[in-house]
Amino acid sequence: MMFMLHSLLLKFHILLGVIALLLFWLPMFSRKGSALHRRLGRYYAYLMKAVALSGLVMTCMVWFDPIEIKGAGLMVDGQIPQRKLEFLMLINLFLFLLSLLSWVTIRHATGSLLCKQNREPLKHWSYQAPVWLLVVVAPYAAWQGFQFSMPLVMVFAGISLVTCFSILSYLHTKTVTPNRWLIEHASAMIGSGIAAYTAFFAFGGRALFAELLTGHWMMLPWLLPSLIGVPATIWFKRRLAQPLRNSAP
Repeated sequence: MMFMLHSLLLKFHILLGVIALLLFWLPMFSRKGSALHRRLGRYYAYLMKAVALSGLVMTCMVWFDPIEIKGAGLMVDGQIPQRKLEFLMLINLFLFLLSLLSWVTIRHATGSLLCKQNREPLKHWSYQAPVWLLVVVAPYAAWQGFQFSMPLVMVFAGISLVTCFSILSYLHTKTVTPNRWLIEHASAMIGSGIAAYTAFFAFGGRALFAELLTGHWMMLPWLLPSLIGVPATIWFKRRLAQPLRNSAP
């Protein structure tokens, strides 16, 4: 039963994820503030929330019953070697980290847009709880990545922490610039795209590069979304803040 439910969720997760990956670019390049931009962005947010939630549910299912869901492909003489089981749990932890990061970023993208200058609703414990959970999970994931020599896990643990501290800083800084909500919205949308494309390249798109890249070069497609997305986020933040600096006396 658990295996069947997990398989159905996985198909649902992949289908919505592929649509979200394609849709991500349309609001990015449509005219900001236009009806088309708002509508496409809303569709993308719905898809990403469904993708993130289904990812969280699936990873929790694997933790609850790893043998039934993943055990068939890991069995050796009727048992799963301990090292293989530990590595499975690391991959599951990484997927949980990506799903939680996707949820935190896409929800912050929509939350900052809806609330704009009024940050009070975003300070509620229910809004902050997933952010603080990510603060706890990320260092543990980094440690597990170090134990298994998995730089990708460590990199995303660092990105997750930076994202969390940025959101918490926005929520708890006494005063922020009038257009800070727009900066938060744009950077969080890009952050959700980084997480989604990393999951695709690390798992779904791995076969596309199996014959082209070998050894440590296999890490390149996995890190590529971060290598492009993080500098793009920094540039975008500075660009959005530029009018305020130019208008200052």
